[in-house]
Amino acid sequence: MITTSYLLARLLLLGSLWTTAGAVMAEEKSKEVESFSIAAVADIQYADANPRGGREPREGVARIKNAISHWNKRDLDWGVALGDIIDWDDIDYSQFPKQTVETTPKEWKNTRAILAAWNTLKVPNYKVLGNHDYYVPYKDADGLSKPASVYRAFGFKDKAYYEFSHKGYRFIVLDGDVSHLNHDIETEEYKLAKAHYNALKGPARGIWSAGISTKQMKWLKGVLDDSLAKKEPTVIMCHYPMHKPYGGHTLFNAAEMTTLLDKFPNVVMWLNGHDHRGAYQKIGNRHHLNLKGMQNEGNNWYQIDFSPESITVYQAEEVKTPKYELKLSWQPQKSSQKSSQK
Repeated sequence: MITTSYLLARLLLLGSLWTTAGAVMAEEKSKEVESFSIAAVADIQYADANPRGGREPREGVARIKNAISHWNKRDLDWGVALGDIIDWDDIDYSQFPKQTVETTPKEWKNTRAILAAWNTLKVPNYKVLGNHDYYVPYKDADGLSKPASVYRAFGFKDKAYYEFSHKGYRFIVLDGDVSHLNHDIETEEYKLAKAHYNALKGPARGIWSAGISTKQMKWLKGVLDDSLAKKEPTVIMCHYPMHKPYGGHTLFNAAEMTTLLDKFPNVVMWLNGHDHRGAYQKIGNRHHLNLKGMQNEGNNWYQIDFSPESITVYQAEEVKTPKYELKLSWQPQKSSQKSSQK
């Protein structure tokens, strides 16, 4: 005999199964790669200072405002500044890096001015820290030492590397956290980073560059494992280039990074700044794109279009003829490979 309570229980079970199935279907749908566009710029390097050499630090605010006036008229999902957002702040740059002579008061005027301009972008924005972003006093006005003072000034909590997913892609932001210029000279971290730099050999030993710490590399490996398991095409955004030929702009541990990334075919792009001249190289299936620096030319700002099949790059006001059309060799539906890191 079928009772009312039995029928009610069956209906509740079926409803639960239907809800679970719907959630699974929704999750699967959310993993589909969609097309979208972003704004990107590298090396604004703003400072309220006179020109030096071929550089014009004071033009940074006007240049990024001009770029944003165009970006805000386009259908963009978000924007990213790939490091060296400031040139320096609250120090006498003419004596840096031999000594860090601080100016007073410590007001972060350059940082506040360029971030105010950057924040007029009408879509969400992300920041990557570069070497110049650490060219500030050893301690802030309240005694907070760098790098913590830098994290605070740029809106980070306790570190400047992070990751996020967007429309089927995974984006990973790295911070060059191995550099003695990032730290208060009185700290143990400064001493360790200085010793590391002194021990470096070969062309990739530029005083202006940095490396990725062991702690951050471990975190990166975990994120890459997860992105491959979820079959997400992955883009790494870092201030420093890692492609050959190695030179003074190169990430200190570029060879180690290459070994790691070569194990993850879903890493489709390494996007960086730092070398203002710009560059492109393909390593295996991975595109390495170094954007030109805005510090040198006002039209060095970009729109990057992502799709399941390609990454297309446009420069400045030109949105019909791409600077780069980069085909993706790895696509989720074509790969069932599991990470060799597990």
